[in-house]
Amino acid sequence: MRTYEAGLDRCLTAPVPGKTKVAFLSWTYNVGVGAACGSTLVRLANAGALRGACDQLLRWNRAGGKIVRGLTNRREAERQLCLEGVAGR
Repeated sequence: MRTYEAGLDRCLTAPVPGKTKVAFLSWTYNVGVGAACGSTLVRLANAGALRGACDQLLRWNRAGGKIVRGLTNRREAERQLCLEGVAGR
């Protein structure tokens, strides 16, 4: 996880609340640092649009071009955690 966190920290330059960071880190672990750093999610977070960044998590629910129920569930859980962090700000 430290490797993924270090990778995410190189591109996620804006401060984010703890729960939000945990959600982003969980997602990064699943999609990879390269995909995370090149994403709209990180761009929005760096611009301070954290709610929009949290909503972007829901877009990452496909494997092989097909929607996967397990990924949909995981992304919804990450989004909820992400928004908890934003709400506590």
